[in-house]
Amino acid sequence: MERRTFLKGAGIALVLPQLESLGQVTGASPKRLFTVVNHLGFYQPKLIPDTSGAFENPPPLLSIFQDHFEHLKVFSGLDNPGVQLGLGHTPCVGILSGYFNKLQRRNRLSVDQAVAGLVGKDTRFRSMVFQAGQNLNFSQVSWDEHGLPVQQLDSPQKIFNQLFQVNPDEAGQKRVLAEDRSILDVVFRQAKSMEKHLNGTDRAKMDEYLTSVREVEKTVRRQTFWSNQSKPGVDYELPRFEANSVEAYVDVMLDLAVLALETDSTRSLTLQIPFWEGFKQSNISGSYHDFSHHGKKPEKIEKLLVMESTILGRINETLNKMKERNVGEGTLFDQTTTFVTASMGNASAHTFNDLPALVFDRDIQSPGHHRLPEVPMCNLYLALMQRFGAEQGTFGESTGTVDLLA
Repeated sequence: MERRTFLKGAGIALVLPQLESLGQVTGASPKRLFTVVNHLGFYQPKLIPDTSGAFENPPPLLSIFQDHFEHLKVFSGLDNPGVQLGLGHTPCVGILSGYFNKLQRRNRLSVDQAVAGLVGKDTRFRSMVFQAGQNLNFSQVSWDEHGLPVQQLDSPQKIFNQLFQVNPDEAGQKRVLAEDRSILDVVFRQAKSMEKHLNGTDRAKMDEYLTSVREVEKTVRRQTFWSNQSKPGVDYELPRFEANSVEAYVDVMLDLAVLALETDSTRSLTLQIPFWEGFKQSNISGSYHDFSHHGKKPEKIEKLLVMESTILGRINETLNKMKERNVGEGTLFDQTTTFVTASMGNASAHTFNDLPALVFDRDIQSPGHHRLPEVPMCNLYLALMQRFGAEQGTFGESTGTVDLLA
């Protein structure tokens, strides 16, 4: 049978995970790269250990990942010398390529797209880039080999539609939604009819997969519903501001990222978190941007840590989900290198050196903290590319490579 199977109905096609019973699972599991970039950096005194080596007394932000310490390498001190030619936040566009100034840089390609070129030929999407927040002209992080921006998708509904091939006819989509039918309901009968051809392992996998898709769909529907509802009237004039929520926005984007990787829709996925506007949470209020530019004021740092704990907590939950999802010969976590970094080393001072990098990989032999002062970030990018089969010896400003696994 074909490598992938589709369930079709009412203009909708749902791509399924690879199943043993249909001869779609091979012995060699594919490698995947999941990249997460936080535009406003992280408060490193609470993330990076004071000493190199094993995680003996991890700081609070790093402790969030304690369930994954055996598969985690933390790099600090990394430099991005090619992105210093700019003011404010504009150099952030070069975090994954190592360059900001297009006229002067030697490299026009971001590392996620370099890896996509190595692993993306057999998937529906060569790569996917999500953005959990407003798209500003300096929040672009993914660039193709010509130095052109790769589209960064910021609509959960559009991402869901792209992933599951919803009919692009808007009227048809509205008709399906108006009938209060789940996308899965349209193909449910076909999915059930397949069960007699599946073994026990595949039936469990199918059930897990359809359940996870349904949960994401519910989240997307909920956001769509509330965005179209009128707000209740109150006798109060609120100051003008914009609001974003980590729980709602990052959560659904991370869920969609897991689904995209799990269904083998892509093997290179990047999530950019650019939060700029107001941030609504029960225990704090204010601007993430303002708190990240804390000027060492304790009251701002305290609120900043709440936001960063929430973001890193959601990433940790995603890693747990990836360990629970079986794909082929192992879990999704086993097949995925997850790379978490930030566009700035210190957002409060607008610096682009001393960058943090967290690499989660099943094959890491010596987990712990590795401080590499003034080593180009591109050295790490080259190591990531070689992890995915690249044979080249340089990338951007690289002066060598780093020991990613041993």
